[in-house]
Order: sequence, then structure tokens, then C-alpha cells
Amino acid sequence: MAGEDIVGLPVLFSAGNMAETPTRADALGSTEPYYHGMNSTTGVPYMPEDGRFVCTMYYHSKSTDTDASAFDIADAADGGTLKTSWLLVNDKVGNSVYRKNTFGMPEILDVDGDGDNDNPDEYGFDRKATIFFWQNRLTHAFLALADNHQLTTNDGATTTLGKLKLYPDYDKDLKAPGEGATKEEIAASNASKLTDKDRFVNTFDLTRGTKTAMTEQPDPILALTIMKPAGATQEANRVELYFRHQFSQIQVNVKSDESANIQPNQIEGVELLGVSTEAYVYNHMKADGTLEPAKAKDVNVNEYPDAVLNQNPYATSFQMFDMGDGNYPSGYLKSFNAIAFGMLRAIRIAWHEGTTSEPGIQHVSTFEVINAVAPTGDDGQPVDLINLKSGLKYVYNLELRRGTLAIIRAEIKDWLQKTDLVYGADGTIRN
Repeated sequence: MAGEDIVGLPVLFSAGNMAETPTRADALGSTEPYYHGMNSTTGVPYMPEDGRFVCTMYYHSKSTDTDASAFDIADAADGGTLKTSWLLVNDKVGNSVYRKNTFGMPEILDVDGDGDNDNPDEYGFDRKATIFFWQNRLTHAFLALADNHQLTTNDGATTTLGKLKLYPDYDKDLKAPGEGATKEEIAASNASKLTDKDRFVNTFDLTRGTKTAMTEQPDPILALTIMKPAGATQEANRVELYFRHQFSQIQVNVKSDESANIQPNQIEGVELLGVSTEAYVYNHMKADGTLEPAKAKDVNVNEYPDAVLNQNPYATSFQMFDMGDGNYPSGYLKSFNAIAFGMLRAIRIAWHEGTTSEPGIQHVSTFEVINAVAPTGDDGQPVDLINLKSGLKYVYNLELRRGTLAIIRAEIKDWLQKTDLVYGADGTIRN
């Protein structure tokens, strides 16, 4: 098959996922992933069978365009050519098939009138779904979104937490004119819709609410692949999507020294102070083929009453989730984790003396997060521990001592990325 014959054929996908697999603990108590079922070429594990995501395809639509031209990102109502579809992984190696956003089984459909069900088609695609086709031999862009905690249950029609929707569907326009805007302001806003770089987002609630585990929190994962159909076959032009976490994971491991002699059941909980209550994931690619990074809603301490600020000068707090006995690193009494974003200003631990039935004196110990200088051998520049970044896992090993709380070690790690990118020495801070 000649390369030019690829144009007009369906786009095939493989989905790679950063979902957690069984782990092993190292001597310092941190964990690193042990992957199985990897793509042998990339080292990235495939998204599990029945994994679900939404994807938008952009391309260069003008006959005079080149690979260096702007992508067409306009709305269909304005003559734009972007297309959105929902896909489902249908095997063990990430192959993805087109579905409608309800992800139900394809409806019975007799295409050729012979009385047989011709839906799905020969690729396993639902004929009633939007299917992407290679439009020309220039670069195409594929922006995909899923929720790592609802990979096999999410659907774009009914699920609000997972947010399987991309532009022109979105939760919030961050540049929308305010109430009482004039016609001129509204017109100016509409005119800048395709030039403003940071407008259209899905919103995610980062308050604890009724959640009882980190796996119940929203964990949006995003992939952006730009490629051209340069191969001679459909398989050679398969689009590989590698999803990355958009928020951060925090893990706090707690131990006690001999002066405190604290038992596991005396540790009541761990809170993150100053983190955002809401975060945003951009869902509209820019014309240059890039996407704005995830953003957290700023915490405005002036919106909180003095009674709150007297207890917590950073205003917000998030009660972390106990990881459960059996999941604690060796040598630690308890471990807690959570997904968070924004700024982490402090970690607060509540514990009591005595027993659960007779707790005795209760204590609250707070560790203020500060930026630290990287260890000897690194570049010597401060490591930013306060401003949380997408796709990173922050691990704090803390020790309760009588009257104080000490940091043993803090690490910044890639959050379950390719094994050759994970857990270098950079970002390790020791006291």
C-alpha cells in the first residue's frame, strides 16, 4: 500500500496508562512501580481492557497548509474541522475502538440489508460513533482525556466526576465576561476565543467531601500526541497515547522516636494545609499544538473567617486517607496519601497519648513546608516543594518526637511514569 493511500483510512489507537501496579518497598520506605504487561518498545504499561477515554482530533485543513501551519481549532459552527469521539480499549495491548459516549454495546445495524448485524464494523468500531480518518499527509493532533480512577466505569453521558468531555464541551470559561457585561465586551470575548491561551477547562473538586480513599478522588489523565501518517500501513500509523496525571499525589509516612513512644492507634490523622479546593484541566488545544498545563484555583485567605485562620493561617485543609495496615512502608507506624494541587504550605498531624478509649492528652504537630536546597551532587538549586506540579508524587517521611515534628526525608518522584524516568536522586532532601 502506498503512503498516499493512508489518507481516508480510519485512525487506529493504542492507549498507554500510568495506572499503579504492584509495588515493592526500598530500604528507605519509598515505593517504586513494578510494571507488567508493558509495551516492550516504550516501557509504558497499556491502559487496561475496557478502559475509556475521550479524544479530539485536530489537523491542518487548508490546502496551502504545511506542518508548520497553525492547526484548525475553530468550532464547527465557525467552519472548524475538529472532531471528538469516545474510545474503549478492547484487548490486553491497548487497542482502542470507537464508541458513542454512553459506551454501550453497538446497536444492531444491518448496513448491507442481508439481515446480519453489521455493527460494529470490521475494526470493531461502532458505526454510529464518530470515527477519525486521516485527512492528509500533514501532522494531526490527538488530545485525549480519561479519569484514572474510573477507567472502566466512566461514561461521558452521565458521569460528572470523570468529565469525559473535551472542547467545545467544557465546565468553565475562565475568561468569560462577568455579570452585566456589555455587548461590546461579550463580542470581544467571543472574538478572542481562539487566541486566548487559557480559557476552557474541566473543573475538579479537590475537597474531601464523602470520599473515603484516594481512589475515590478525581484523577484526570491527559495525552497529547502529534504525528503524521508517514508509514505505509494503518498499523505503521497507529497513534500511541501516553496519559499523564494532571494533579499531584502526596504521601506522608509517620514514625515515632523513643521519646514519644507513639503507637499506630494513637495517630488520629494527617492534614494538608493550604492546598486548593478546586483545579482545572484545559481541554482545548492551542493552534500551535500545545496545551496549557493544569491549573489550581488560588486560595484567598481573605475569604475565610478569623476563627478558621486562627487555627490554620493557610485557610484550607485536606484530611488525608489512611493507606491501611499492610500498605505502610517498613519502619513506619502509619502512612497517608491524597491527590492534591495548588500550594502545599504545611502538614499537620493529630495524635493522642493514652489509648483509643482513654486518649489522654491530644497533640497537634505541624511541619511547615519550605523549599529546600538539593543534595550535594545535584545542581544546588532550591527544590520547589510548595508549588505542586502535575504528574509528580511528593513523599514525606516524618518523625514525631516529644514536643516536635521532624522531617527525615522528602522526595519528589515522577508519578508512575516510565521506569527509566523514575526515582532519580534529584529532589531528595535530607536533614
